[in-house]
Amino acid sequence: MRKYDSLVDTVVRASDVVLVVIDARRIEQSINKELEQKILSHKKKFLYVINKCDLVSKEDYDNISLFPSVKFSATEHQGSVKLLQKIMRLASKDEVVVGVVGYPNTGKSSVINALKGSHAAPTSPVSGFTKSLRKVRITQRLMMIDTPGVIPYPERSKKDNADMIIIGAIDYDKIKDPETAAMEMIAALKGKIEKFYDVKINEDPEDTLKEIALKKGMLKKRGIPDLYRAAKDILMCWQKGKIR
Repeated sequence: MRKYDSLVDTVVRASDVVLVVIDARRIEQSINKELEQKILSHKKKFLYVINKCDLVSKEDYDNISLFPSVKFSATEHQGSVKLLQKIMRLASKDEVVVGVVGYPNTGKSSVINALKGSHAAPTSPVSGFTKSLRKVRITQRLMMIDTPGVIPYPERSKKDNADMIIIGAIDYDKIKDPETAAMEMIAALKGKIEKFYDVKINEDPEDTLKEIALKKGMLKKRGIPDLYRAAKDILMCWQKGKIR
């Protein structure tokens, strides 16, 4: 991780404008305070890119309030023109270098691809896919630098942190205790998972997990609900954007 931190620091120093990509589904949890402090310490201009806006309800979308920011959907190409306009206004230069930073799997490479109009920056649903810096020319005036996702030091020591799982910073296949993680998500997302699986809301998230296992036919011997498989299914569906 020290190598990644050094790369991010290099990008911030080299950039005229820094884009901080965050997940619209969990805005507060996907804001990286360490990155913010680094950007401000170098006196760089920055914008929040609130990505994955297509995965939130209209009510949640309308209630998003974060400054300075642009609402964005890389998959539906929403906000691209507005983002480019804001970048150029902030930079006020003929040649602009833009660094793109944020947690793993918030969609940094997808944002670049949406602006470029092609798959110039490789993407993957697996968190931390970008392992090194990639420069992508968007226009004659604009160059972007993609960075690996970085998790702040205090959070790296927290195994299976629910917030990190929800924003996709920890890939669902690498979670050591998916049952606990899924139950924490059920509690945190307040009915969204129950709605997706069409089960009732229970006081105890474990009861909800059992109902999902039964409904999906995920059973062990003697008809016992397989909570492990149900939990993995929940985590996978959330990180792949199936649960909105």
